[in-house]
Amino acid sequence: MGTRAAAFTAKIRNLNDFHTRLLHGVVPAPSGLDIANTLKYFSQTLLGVLREIQERPVDMLRHRDQDTIRLALFPNLDYAGLHQSIVALVDIMPLIQYGTQAFGQAMLNTLACLVLFLERKVIDTLPYLVASMMTSIPESLHQQLITILCYHILPVTVGAPAVEGEEENYAAASVPAVLMMIFQYTDNSAYHCQLLECLMSLKSDIAKDLLCVIAYGTPTSRSPAANLLFYYWPSLNPTLYDRRGIHIKFSGWKPLLCQIEECDGDGTSEAVKVCFDHAVCLGACPENPPPLFLCIDCAEEIRREHSTVEFFDILMPMAQVSATCENKVKQIFFFVWKMLYYCDIVFCYT
Repeated sequence: MGTRAAAFTAKIRNLNDFHTRLLHGVVPAPSGLDIANTLKYFSQTLLGVLREIQERPVDMLRHRDQDTIRLALFPNLDYAGLHQSIVALVDIMPLIQYGTQAFGQAMLNTLACLVLFLERKVIDTLPYLVASMMTSIPESLHQQLITILCYHILPVTVGAPAVEGEEENYAAASVPAVLMMIFQYTDNSAYHCQLLECLMSLKSDIAKDLLCVIAYGTPTSRSPAANLLFYYWPSLNPTLYDRRGIHIKFSGWKPLLCQIEECDGDGTSEAVKVCFDHAVCLGACPENPPPLFLCIDCAEEIRREHSTVEFFDILMPMAQVSATCENKVKQIFFFVWKMLYYCDIVFCYT
């Protein structure tokens, strides 16, 4: 244990050394590949620690009142120091000359692994930290960043139920900033829709956050925020004449694919189930941090091997948004009221 802790701390010093050399322009400057290799050590080490745990920390992460129990499961490694080093590296990402693709990919993967080991007040800062990477990572990594946000970070921060008596946490308060960051640095409407639909499933008053972006956001972020507001809340702008001003075509986002390498779909089957049992997750995909996303066939196959494992439905893309109310009871009530109203008018004139 002491050897692993010492090696972990030494690797953190390496990250800090990379940061210092990049910040002050020390030659030779470390490349993104150098930093990525060190980050891969941390992701592999954290997954190795997770394999030794018998309880279910992934389930505990979704409940704020179980944080003390969750943190007591892990060995005494400098998880907070690793987080601080990653934050420092995010700030100097534009200074990396080459290897930014490998660096960004390793950074996102390490953060997805690290979230399980952090204190709650630190976890709540991760949505903004990950979104801020949008300013400097290559465009080819935008999809991975949105995936990390929607499937690994937001469900355990914004989606974690608040403890009784707790005020609004930092994660919920930072949602407008996260939205503005994504709207500002990518014009891909599929990413906008995926992020907003994820937040709609986790936060009840997300429309207020969109209004906050429209009111106080940057000029580039206001336009997609307004279009999304009128698209997902058509009652705010119900007539076709008024809605013709929405220029963005919302084609929907693509769901995750099954993460099982031996999947019969050959990498084309859509994931519809999620597993939070880290033993099953790491057994099926040793290199990916939990949770595990599966197609229906792979989920049934794992269920036959592990009868006690639970699977949950995952968020799928919204096919379309109806511009009229689909509540049948409300429609019937409105129809009856309308008929009585016109009958009363006819009766008065006759």
